[in-house]
Amino acid sequence: MYLDKKIIKDYLVPSTIFLIFFVIGIECYQDYGISIDENYHRESGKLYYLFLKGIFLSSDLIQKVSIEDIKIAADSDAAFMMPVIFDVITEFFADILNLKDTQEIFFLRHLFNFIFFLIGCYFFYLIILKIFNKQIYAYLGLLFLFFYPRIFGESFYNNKDIIFLSSSIFLIFFSLKFLEKQSFFTAFTFGIFSALAFDIRVMALLLIFSVYFMFVLKILDNKNFISKNYKYLITSVLTTIFFIFVFWPYLWIDPINNLLNFFHVIKVGTPAIHNYYLGEYYYSKNVPWHFDIVWVLITIPLSVTIFFIIGFSKTLLNGLNVFLTSDSKNHKFWNSKQEMYNYFFLLVFLIVLFAQIKFAVSYDAWRHLYFLYPIIVLFFLNGIFYIVSNLKNKKLINFLYILVLTEMLFLIHWNFKNHPHQYVFFNPFFKSFTSGKFELDYWGLSNRSSLEFIANHSKKDKNKVATISFTSLENSLLILDVKTRNKILIVRDLNQADFVIDNYRKKWDKVDGSEFLNTNFEKMFDLSIDDRIINTIYKKRE
Repeated sequence: MYLDKKIIKDYLVPSTIFLIFFVIGIECYQDYGISIDENYHRESGKLYYLFLKGIFLSSDLIQKVSIEDIKIAADSDAAFMMPVIFDVITEFFADILNLKDTQEIFFLRHLFNFIFFLIGCYFFYLIILKIFNKQIYAYLGLLFLFFYPRIFGESFYNNKDIIFLSSSIFLIFFSLKFLEKQSFFTAFTFGIFSALAFDIRVMALLLIFSVYFMFVLKILDNKNFISKNYKYLITSVLTTIFFIFVFWPYLWIDPINNLLNFFHVIKVGTPAIHNYYLGEYYYSKNVPWHFDIVWVLITIPLSVTIFFIIGFSKTLLNGLNVFLTSDSKNHKFWNSKQEMYNYFFLLVFLIVLFAQIKFAVSYDAWRHLYFLYPIIVLFFLNGIFYIVSNLKNKKLINFLYILVLTEMLFLIHWNFKNHPHQYVFFNPFFKSFTSGKFELDYWGLSNRSSLEFIANHSKKDKNKVATISFTSLENSLLILDVKTRNKILIVRDLNQADFVIDNYRKKWDKVDGSEFLNTNFEKMFDLSIDDRIINTIYKKRE
């Protein structure tokens, strides 16, 4: 008895790969600290979960949350306006599993975060297969997504950008289905996943707009298109609007006004968020136009950058040629599904990049644009495909693959070597350029490692710990085990502290306390990643 080669190729090999990915996640998910925002999102998810629970279950034993409670919470903190679908789901399972300790709850959140990312990886694999119809490209793209250190690290705790990255992949997959074939089913699925992505981050509007712009091009190509397909387009719009409302409980209170209020809050933003960029401090609203572009270049793998430029340039030039040479009486914007896919990705990339540079507020590296990374990888694959298709020398082709795979092996090694602090990855090629000039642990995750180090190395039963960083130590306590937690007492006054932690995220308009530290404390431990110090522990002098 033997397995058919097609079964091995199409099912057994990819299943094995994703099983390995899942095992890696299971081994890693308890190792990460807690981000500066995680507890805010957990609290908002808990509030809405109790609200929904009170609606669907009428028992007197249930803690009830009213609409008025939500109004008060939203007025006091904008976090309670945000879409909370992921946070509600995690609170539901925490309740079902009867998890009480904060460490257990945040471990569950980290596990679910990773699983959601892993599902996104699977759909990305399907997208690549759809475009290239070659397993080697699907595996290559999948590996460069999964093992990209910043995204791999953040896949466990970043419940905003990574969750949006996966939801964007879902949306892209069903967008391609809808662009290929118009039916009530494809319109409905596109509408659902449009709403899901929108209810995680409103920037999904740019993806949705890109899809409808592609339909405009279809109409220009074929005058009969709209008469044949208008009912599907209307279905997609109505489905999107309906499920935006369904997935976002904050809108249930007052749909129109609350949505407008939310957009107002986004527009106003938070001017206090700061960035350390190119050796200078900037408020989030005043960062240079090149902020996100530079961050992308210095943090993604070099081979991805090189072949992205090739693939992107080729697609852009082809697109410009089509528009410039097309006969006004006989429009033909693309000749194959593959061309349509490429122009769609080109459109999404350009629209998002323009919107981010022109209108958006940037901070915390380029995490707000992580959802573009799968598209960057697709153009990277396009670049490789273009080069390989035009090369006649097999030795050169093999050499190209060896170079790309070598960098992939380097990324895998880097992930394991620097676990669990992969989120501070920089492209080694730019090491001298980036040294000391960019934000490192802006999330404050390394505070967990430092608190555990203090608890394990101090002989005191209770250790008073302060910080001179912007990031909160109180959050980090939530993910420590009970024994370690009980050995730590967070204090605000440096004079009272036995230990001081610095993760180097500062507000430049605040006194950093370095002079006081040098006089009264001595350096105890540096946590370094790639020769970059991301966290330091100071101990009070005897």
